[in-house]
Amino acid sequence: MRYTISVLLTLSISYLGAQSTDIPLNAPAYHILDEWDVKAEKSVFTTIKPVSRRYFAESIEAGAAGSSRADVWDKAYLERETRAYQDSVEENEKPLFGRFFQYPADVFSVGQEDFDLHVNPVVVLGLGRETDSRFDKPIFENYRGLELRGTVDNKVSFYSLLTENQARYPNYVQQVTDSTLAVPYEGFWKAYNNTGVDFLRAQAYIDFNVSKHISAQFGYGKHFIGDGRRSLILSDVGNNYPYLRINTRVWKVQYTNIFAQLIGETTGGTYGLDGIGSFSKKHLASHHLSINAAPNLTVGLFESVIYGDSSGTLKLDYLNPLIFYRALEQQDGSSDNVLLGLDFKWNLWRRISLYGQLVVDELILGEAFSKSGWWGNKQGFQLGAKYFDVFGIENLNGQVELNRVRPYVYGHETNFTSYSHYNMALAHPLGANFQEVLFSLNFRPLPKLKVQGDLLTARYGDDQGNLNYGRDVLKTYLPTNRPGDYDNQMYQGVDTRLLMGQAKVSYQIYHNMLLDLDLIWRRETSDLDEEETTIVATTFRWNFPSRSYLF
Repeated sequence: MRYTISVLLTLSISYLGAQSTDIPLNAPAYHILDEWDVKAEKSVFTTIKPVSRRYFAESIEAGAAGSSRADVWDKAYLERETRAYQDSVEENEKPLFGRFFQYPADVFSVGQEDFDLHVNPVVVLGLGRETDSRFDKPIFENYRGLELRGTVDNKVSFYSLLTENQARYPNYVQQVTDSTLAVPYEGFWKAYNNTGVDFLRAQAYIDFNVSKHISAQFGYGKHFIGDGRRSLILSDVGNNYPYLRINTRVWKVQYTNIFAQLIGETTGGTYGLDGIGSFSKKHLASHHLSINAAPNLTVGLFESVIYGDSSGTLKLDYLNPLIFYRALEQQDGSSDNVLLGLDFKWNLWRRISLYGQLVVDELILGEAFSKSGWWGNKQGFQLGAKYFDVFGIENLNGQVELNRVRPYVYGHETNFTSYSHYNMALAHPLGANFQEVLFSLNFRPLPKLKVQGDLLTARYGDDQGNLNYGRDVLKTYLPTNRPGDYDNQMYQGVDTRLLMGQAKVSYQIYHNMLLDLDLIWRRETSDLDEEETTIVATTFRWNFPSRSYLF
């Protein structure tokens, strides 16, 4: 990987092209982009996230912004987020001390011909109550930090975020940490007052052009591949990781390569993770091809491989950006973990977007259609639909999504080859051996006010004892710990049902400064246990996107 990065850096020096940082994952801008993509039918690439500010700016020109108050506000919001690529953007009439808040999107900024800098604080202050709290104490989030981004000489863009955090999450989120030693979305942590977690969050990258149509980004962060609420390919529910991303966009094609170094396994206890020595490493190589087959239809093909061992050796074979990984795996005689599949997005009638994913971890046609329950039938699929301006009501949007993943998908013989990172699944937070349906409805009665309701219903087969029934991607699936090679069925193990509802009211006080009110109800039942909880919380967020704990 070091050699590849050196070559790309050398090539980029000779190419002069305007650069751009990305809009952070889960930011409000992505909901706007989705809606404009459907209404304009201009073949916008939305599957690989995060998306650059420059591409957002281009989408504004091609977008189909409506005339409602919310649509006008959305357009102004995106223009503020992409100020460097707009002809003109409103300035504040009275900047603080004549220097701060010159523009609504930045607390401090510098704009020169060869240098661009934006500096903003990051603050999250949340407080809530849970009826089934194990500690009988309030839940809370307390994040404080700084975000800066900019561009030098129109050649290299940079981004850095650092926050210091303490939190006491709801009981069901803490149970994830108890069982995996992982905090969802985060990395290294220590216990905080024996009831919460304390951690640092760091993210950074540099971005540069290799040629007119090829850009490269080297950094520490994460990605999301898909057009739904969930991803069966690569999601952001885990920790950040060091990566090299190469993005090629030409004609009607977008081709993305991601090379990353992951953590195979962490160690620790109730006190947090061990801070002595280095955690074991493994590697990810992934490529995704998106093709605009029609103005309203995008289809994609992808392939990913996870590999590693105790030595942490990097395989140069997988750095080839065009090679078929499955063929390389066979030629090498290895047992690396290769996933492949396809996805699509089909926009209809400028109101509806259909989307989906198919993931194949292993497939033998004779077994797949034999109904024998062979354990190696490892596939999963996603089908979803977004409906904008439901029944002709402006700013009322709905979404429904089905995800179904068979047992043992993503798992492998060791943690060096399982589809995981930092003890968390790289794809869906429920792992495998599950089916879920998500319903979502949101409405904006005012441009700055959004009301959203979500309903999750899921069924999964949980693992029991030392046996691996196919849900936990961190468990090895050796013949000694599987119930058998055949007669494996969906939801095998401890049959568990999950029902979860969530209502959120968000008001944007100022640019990227929001006040949230959340009401969550969750019930999980099985033959062994039953848990039910209700959570009420309010959160102040400034320059930090909302995160979903809908699992």
